[in-house]
Amino acid sequence: MNIVITCPRYFSELDNLNNLLSKHDIKIDSMEPNGQGFSLNEMKLNLKEASIAVVGDDQIDDSLLDECKNLELIIKWGAGVDNINITKTKPKVLNSPGDIYKDVAEHTVFLIGSLLKNISEIHHQILNNNSWHKPTGTRILNKDIGFIGFGRIGQQTAKILTSFGANIYFSDPFVENVENNLGEKKNIEYIKENCDILVITASLTNDTKNLLNSDFFNSLGKKPYIVNVSRGSIINEKDLIDALEEELISGCALDVFEGEPINKDSQLKKFENVVFSSHNASNTQEANHSVNSQVTKILLKWLGYD
Repeated sequence: MNIVITCPRYFSELDNLNNLLSKHDIKIDSMEPNGQGFSLNEMKLNLKEASIAVVGDDQIDDSLLDECKNLELIIKWGAGVDNINITKTKPKVLNSPGDIYKDVAEHTVFLIGSLLKNISEIHHQILNNNSWHKPTGTRILNKDIGFIGFGRIGQQTAKILTSFGANIYFSDPFVENVENNLGEKKNIEYIKENCDILVITASLTNDTKNLLNSDFFNSLGKKPYIVNVSRGSIINEKDLIDALEEELISGCALDVFEGEPINKDSQLKKFENVVFSSHNASNTQEANHSVNSQVTKILLKWLGYD
């Protein structure tokens, strides 16, 4: 049996896993992508002989399964599986969210704070112009914050923000009631028209792809800040750039992008009111340990060694 691991953040567990499986006829291969993940063609080569794959943001679809016929199990490191587009019943696909929602929530709050306190603008001015720039910021207190998508990440973020005195609203067709009156459910039109900050924590689906487009930006009631820690394709980046140019929004903080890594010539880089993060919201020691432990348990249970 051959296990192939293409997720660098799981590599720290390889010694432990090899020790556990050293007495059995199981081979483990690991490889690291140059960018966010391997392409589909690269994965077809990587998984040619694999029985089990532990993958990150690598591209997988039905055409890969036609060529990698030994594949029985795909474990996605982390929560999102939108990069795995398969319709066949084999192999089995499992994710491993661990408790990374806590880390993404913290990161989201820090991104919001960076926007409200103009950290990116100050950074640019000091670094590039040697200017002791002092723009006036604003508080989280009493801000109306609207979530598009309100699962574990959204709710954990909201818990933190309520401690700052923010008012929480959310639009999510799959969530009706939340504990301790954490937020008030509204339709997306209300969120667009009334909120000071929009936080994107929805999953990427056919319904949410390009949800934030020119029509969306032109229908905003205020000039909100936009924060996206979900998936880059939920926002049409060309329309986002236009919204920034036309000052339809006050700024944005992005942990995810339509293409990753972000294009070196991206027009987003010219704006001082854009905060960048490298799809890194969940990358903490604690989150990695949580997910790695879950992946190891899944592997051992599948192999019959739990």
